[in-house]
Amino acid sequence: MQLLNNPIAVLFLSFIVGVFADLVLRRMPFYGWLSARYLFADSKTYERLGVERYRKILLATPLRMFNTNIKLPKNRDLQLLKDIRQHIATAEVSHWVGFAVMMVLTIYAWNSYGPKIGLSFVFFNTVGNLYPCLLQQYNKRRLYQLIAVMERRELCT
Repeated sequence: MQLLNNPIAVLFLSFIVGVFADLVLRRMPFYGWLSARYLFADSKTYERLGVERYRKILLATPLRMFNTNIKLPKNRDLQLLKDIRQHIATAEVSHWVGFAVMMVLTIYAWNSYGPKIGLSFVFFNTVGNLYPCLLQQYNKRRLYQLIAVMERRELCT
């Protein structure tokens, strides 16, 4: 199993598993509940963890090409924002699944190949799965606020 000592290959494998698992989970009744959860109750916690800096780094690299459907357009209508919110939830759940898969493989790699490989798995899992989850949760919270404002405006009109 030469593949399992390469953390970058396992990271991409976790992405693929996460996408397919999300397709299955979407059909489950608890998916709405799962996609509406937050790891931290306070949005300031995300900022303290450096999620905004992580976002800036992502936007400055070719990684910005992924998830292009999660961009706020200039003409914002309520349905479009709700669609973007669904894309955010899909990306978040996919990364959580990928995070879990890679954690299991991290334990295996740590035991099989030693702490050096194990720590590289932890690093790539944090940068490649955990921080994207936190970023999606941070964006989801901000988007919910925008959707609430737009819904209030529609009710007043």
